[in-house]
Amino acid sequence: MKNTLRSLLNDRAVMDSLLGDRDQLRTELETASGGAGPLPGLEALRQGDLAPRLDAVLEGREAPGTASGGLNALEAIILLRGRPVLLVQQDMWQPPRSSEIAKWLGDPTQAGNPLRRRLPSVGRIEIVGDDDHDYIGTGWMLTEDVLITNRHVAEAFGVKRGDGAFAFRRQPVGEEIRVRADFKREYERPDLLQVGVRELIYIAPPGDIFPDMALLRLDRGGPALPPPVELDDKPLIIDPNNPQTLAVIGYPAEDSRNDAMASRQIFDGIYRVKRLSPGRVMTVAPNGRLLEHDCTTLGGNSGSPVINLTTGRACGLHFAGTYRSRNFAVTAGWLKAQLAELETRRVFLAPQRDETRALQEAPLRVHRPAHFAGRDGYRANFLGDHADLEVPMPEIDGDLVAQLAAGGDFPDGELKYCHFSVKMRGDRRQPFFTAVNIDGRKLFNFPRGRDVWYLDGRLGAEFQAGEPLYVGNPLDRGHLVRRLDPAWGDSREEAKLAEEDTFHFTNCSPQHEELNQRTWLSLEDYILGNANTRDFRASIFSGPVMATGDKPYREVPLPREFWKVAVMVNEATDSLSATGYLLSQAGLIRNLEFVFGPYKTYQVPIALIESKTGLSFELDLYDPMANTESTDARELTGPEDLLL
Repeated sequence: MKNTLRSLLNDRAVMDSLLGDRDQLRTELETASGGAGPLPGLEALRQGDLAPRLDAVLEGREAPGTASGGLNALEAIILLRGRPVLLVQQDMWQPPRSSEIAKWLGDPTQAGNPLRRRLPSVGRIEIVGDDDHDYIGTGWMLTEDVLITNRHVAEAFGVKRGDGAFAFRRQPVGEEIRVRADFKREYERPDLLQVGVRELIYIAPPGDIFPDMALLRLDRGGPALPPPVELDDKPLIIDPNNPQTLAVIGYPAEDSRNDAMASRQIFDGIYRVKRLSPGRVMTVAPNGRLLEHDCTTLGGNSGSPVINLTTGRACGLHFAGTYRSRNFAVTAGWLKAQLAELETRRVFLAPQRDETRALQEAPLRVHRPAHFAGRDGYRANFLGDHADLEVPMPEIDGDLVAQLAAGGDFPDGELKYCHFSVKMRGDRRQPFFTAVNIDGRKLFNFPRGRDVWYLDGRLGAEFQAGEPLYVGNPLDRGHLVRRLDPAWGDSREEAKLAEEDTFHFTNCSPQHEELNQRTWLSLEDYILGNANTRDFRASIFSGPVMATGDKPYREVPLPREFWKVAVMVNEATDSLSATGYLLSQAGLIRNLEFVFGPYKTYQVPIALIESKTGLSFELDLYDPMANTESTDARELTGPEDLLL
């Protein structure tokens, strides 16, 4: 990587390193300038003619004969300054000298630091009983018992059989090579956390068509495994003035392919233990498959996760580099695509969770029918007593009516809560829809405590997806009526009762934990607070899109889209205004274990929601998008995109 003087001076981490070692820098600058005159200040350096000479100092310190070029140097030092490699001890990194690097990483003593939470999940891959080649790379937890590493690491002990499966290579004496991962191996720490590799799930074929990755199944019969590291779904910021900050976690080993003097300077002679290497993204390939970064690595870092310091998630799988040029990683997007392909071909099979144990451990909390006495439910005339302002709940069309879960006390299927109602679809164990009235003038803002969810005792448990659906996976109990939407009233007690009513599984639909889309969550707030809404009131209908192709999980089909219809009275026209919205998480749950894709919020004609759900709202007259094609949609990136 040819760094210009300007880019180096603009990198505050590099300058921290330089200013921390002024004497050595002064000597090098005097040598580069031929001893002519006083040394200029940094601002002068930014504009002066010493740029080529300082470039030579900073770029040309490697010893003669250093290997370079191509991907043969599988790990590499990129910058000699400003890219420290920090020791990890007791799952914390040593404080960096650079205040800029410290700002990137955050406080390592804080248990909630997202980067700190990743450290225990990265292990050293070791060959058992081979003293000469006991340690060959790095890997990290991808799912609850699957480790991901590089193909070229796994090829040292694994081979593809003739039937397409993978097997451990055999030693000269005929025994299979045994492999383990050690998730400790910290500097001057005796602790070990060694877990055997019991199965080679997948080793990618050689070549550039496939990502340099391999998947290893770990033994679950020993110590508890560390948690998985989630794959990132946020695009990396490619800004030459402020590129995205990253960190590589791994086990660098002494590596003759890099300059010996540079290695001693950066690593202080300490190798083969867990380290954290901060840096920045350099670029992402046009096809989105490879990212280049300048985090310092050596042999042994193969298979390390590249952590996006903004999200705390893995944005890449490190695999190669060229000394003083660039390091390479497979992007999270390419990993997701390949993992989805493996699932389609049934090459990668996620472990079967113990459903019986999940059922046994899941708490059974039920509110009996008497608990709901006096609930008012949704009011059709909430927006006004005039007939033109009434907004009845939608009708369920056709054969779907037969799936309505109803009981003796609610033959029409309406479950009434404080300020909202729900109608359940029994065969899907999820709501057809929820309907809530919101009075923005009387809202209370209760802080969120510890979520406790209940079954509704007015309805059979077989019609509700309860706690066992959400045990041991990345599914959230997704509120359909937002927690604070009905939390209003003439008293705090009334509002609190309404908030607590939202924590029933009848108001819940399984959503991936990544589904926390700001625009979607702020729709009601914007309509109440910024639109021309009379009396700050609105009626909101919400629900899942229950399609025939939804993938079942623990006997509950997972919806890939969610919808919302918002109705208010426009102060200027004194008539109803109704708008419809869709949120898709199809890419998030295609493979629950590890395919996480983007999701978006769209404003759509209400007629499109009707066609997807089998519901009839009869609100076309008040929909500003009613005259557009039924498939038209407006992508919403913020409230300013709303058409009201």
